[in-house]
Amino acid sequence: MERNARLITVIVADDHEVVREGVQQMLASAHDIMVVGVAEDGVIAQKMVSALHPHVLILDLVMPGPSAAEIALWVQRYHPETAVLVLTAHDRDYYLAQMLDAGAAGYLDKGARAQQLIRAIRAAAAGQMLFTLDQQRRARAWQVDVQALWVSLTPREQEVLRLLAKGLGNRDIAMQLKIAEKTVEKHTSEVLGKLRVASRTEAALWMANSGLEEC
Repeated sequence: MERNARLITVIVADDHEVVREGVQQMLASAHDIMVVGVAEDGVIAQKMVSALHPHVLILDLVMPGPSAAEIALWVQRYHPETAVLVLTAHDRDYYLAQMLDAGAAGYLDKGARAQQLIRAIRAAAAGQMLFTLDQQRRARAWQVDVQALWVSLTPREQEVLRLLAKGLGNRDIAMQLKIAEKTVEKHTSEVLGKLRVASRTEAALWMANSGLEEC
């Protein structure tokens, strides 16, 4: 697609049709912005970016297909001309940290007004980084806290947590690690205490949100 220097091309990726339509309506008043494609999942979004080379990809945080972080990293590697702007209802510190590290240009709430979104698109297309100082502070604090909690666990406790996060029960964990079931119970109790969570489910969720699964 031949680019018009005065026109900012945008792809909107969200698995909810009402959101896709709403964003398009919000952008209709901007003479310098054109929505050139909409995608309902991550796979379609990647195909559209490859085909259309938009200036900005507006990306939902949670939808079918590759994760938002995976898409942002892929865009940064293969289509650096495209800025990724996250538009989401999930205002959680670990998501902020994840998308900041993945190279997203900004992180907006779905409650943003039309003019806020339009200004963000223009800024992202111009190469600006739109994470606020507070968002950056929250993201870094989350990362520091995660690392501090993780290294507070002994190597055995880390192994137990990884297996617990995969949904294994005490008996299966004991078999895999070749230790007594009562020992697994003791390690699990220590893990819950150190992570400051109340249950195995919360510990598994902490692990899933930590970004440590592939470490």
